[in-house]
Amino acid sequence: MTLAVSTYQWYLMVHILMAVVWVGGAHMIQLFATRILKGGDPVRLAAFAKDVAWIGPRIFAPATLLVLVFGFLLVEEADIGYPFWVVFGLVILLLSFFVGAFFLGPESGRIGKLVDERGASDPDVQRRIRRIIVYARFELLLLVLVVVDMVIKPFD
Repeated sequence: MTLAVSTYQWYLMVHILMAVVWVGGAHMIQLFATRILKGGDPVRLAAFAKDVAWIGPRIFAPATLLVLVFGFLLVEEADIGYPFWVVFGLVILLLSFFVGAFFLGPESGRIGKLVDERGASDPDVQRRIRRIIVYARFELLLLVLVVVDMVIKPFD
């Protein structure tokens, strides 16, 4: 018995694995954020924010780019054009990437510097950390909508 794997299947595998890293990672961050916020420890919350700032460019940005690249490769390999469900997913993916690259990432870095300058208990530091968590929760909701979109393929 031989296992024949098509180019499309390879592209799909990488696309899905990177989406799992991205969406699953974002979900885990939110679960940890909720737990840490309930604990009320500003030092732990600030350390968590620094960790998330480290993860973003090293894990989420590459995973996002790979999801995008392999999504384009899948569309080309399948020769399906750009139906609504692909365009919807692409728009949300790009929106999420830009929010992460131009707000969440830089703001996390600024928060890390503020923690070093003012300390973890500073009210402005705590407010900014809570704000970024809210934005990240909204982004996670959008990512879950893209997963649903990719599975259901509405208006196909």
